[in-house]
Amino acid sequence: MRVVIVGNGPAAASAIEAFRQVDKESDIIVLSDEPYPTYAPNCMENVIRGDISEQALFYKGGYEFYERLKVDFRPNKEVVGIDNKKKVVVVKGGEEIPYDKCLLAAGASAFIPPIPGRELGGVTTAKNLDDAKRIRDLVLSGKVKRVVIVGAGPIGVEDAETLRSMGLQVAVVEFFDRVLPRMLDKYMADRYMKVLEEEEGIKFYLNHQVLAIHGEDGWVEAVEIVQNGTDRRKFLQADLVILSTGVRPRTHLVANTDIKIHIDERTGRVVGGILVNEYQQTSDKDVYAAGDICSGIDAWGRQRWIALFPPAQQGGAVAGYNMAGLKIKHSGLVDYNAVKTRSVSAGSGGVFEDAESSMVFEYEQYLIKVFLKEGKVCGYQFVGQSRGKRLNQRNVFLKDKTWDHVIKDKGLGLEASGVLFHHFIAQRNRNFSPEVVKVIKMGMLRSLGNVKFEIPMFYRE
Repeated sequence: MRVVIVGNGPAAASAIEAFRQVDKESDIIVLSDEPYPTYAPNCMENVIRGDISEQALFYKGGYEFYERLKVDFRPNKEVVGIDNKKKVVVVKGGEEIPYDKCLLAAGASAFIPPIPGRELGGVTTAKNLDDAKRIRDLVLSGKVKRVVIVGAGPIGVEDAETLRSMGLQVAVVEFFDRVLPRMLDKYMADRYMKVLEEEEGIKFYLNHQVLAIHGEDGWVEAVEIVQNGTDRRKFLQADLVILSTGVRPRTHLVANTDIKIHIDERTGRVVGGILVNEYQQTSDKDVYAAGDICSGIDAWGRQRWIALFPPAQQGGAVAGYNMAGLKIKHSGLVDYNAVKTRSVSAGSGGVFEDAESSMVFEYEQYLIKVFLKEGKVCGYQFVGQSRGKRLNQRNVFLKDKTWDHVIKDKGLGLEASGVLFHHFIAQRNRNFSPEVVKVIKMGMLRSLGNVKFEIPMFYRE
């Protein structure tokens, strides 16, 4: 059997490992449009700062990963589509690579809005490793003093804090009324943003949109913004502009096929990625998808597109097992997330938009908000309050742990978000009991991670 995997991120790596646990001999071909072995896509701000080791960045072991698991890794191979009737993957230039099973794990690409001036030098995205290296080189060149970041999502705020810590003036422009608009509500977001403003000196322009990017001699000089609903314009000086305006799943890979994608039945509008079932199969039984490229059923029972690291690993493993011949079903794609700003942290899981009520619990430096619908948990958010700067001696990403400018994570990180997620998922079909309220109120996050509360991420039928 020949398995062809399109993409080389967390979903692909997890699929390879799962497949090889079952099938030691079948051919695996991995096609990547980048020159690098699998790397941690959620550590790009570490690359910009220069405080991540090669071992941590290439967390699967670099090229040795492919040798050990007998994978034919083909870098710099841009896939332009598949023909699922002929069962071939089509590479740019016309090469066709046949498959018996195919995994689409090509992720999502950075969305670049049609802003006049976006083609100027000094305007970049911050999605992949090449982007991060480009930004670091520009900062180290000494030519960049002022940065404007368009978009206050996780990547935007992480890069804002990083560049501010490197001595640059940083302004962030956000269309919505709050930072992290898909992660936090207004109440929680304002408390998170306050630390970044007061302690880090980052300037935020909420409820603003970019009209144009201006420059001279081919290089950016200013960003023209306007407050929503008004004609009040402002020019922000900039030597570097980072477009952190979201990502889009690479559904173009199935554009000329009958493979289904996520469409809103009411509006007919595309709202996500390639549709998959609980086995990570698409509408073609021999084509699987995992990671940011697909939409699936989440752990809360909703059809959603979730572009996050944890569900990419989960979906990749499920796809790998099933391509190898097992019958593995996931119990709902996980959706917990956390932003890795060092001065203050925040995270969330679930869906909040249609919640009927909420409760806020404060314990020492932790602020946790739980959302309820019909008396049952439907999501949560948290913000870690600032505690002052101190070293994090256990940070495995640091090359030199004596750096006194390194700040400890002063809130709750991705691990704690996962603990909360597993607890609330177990509670999602139960009424919100006084015992649970008491546990959260006391800040007993570790107790929420008790094994009896957890559900498996996938299981064998």
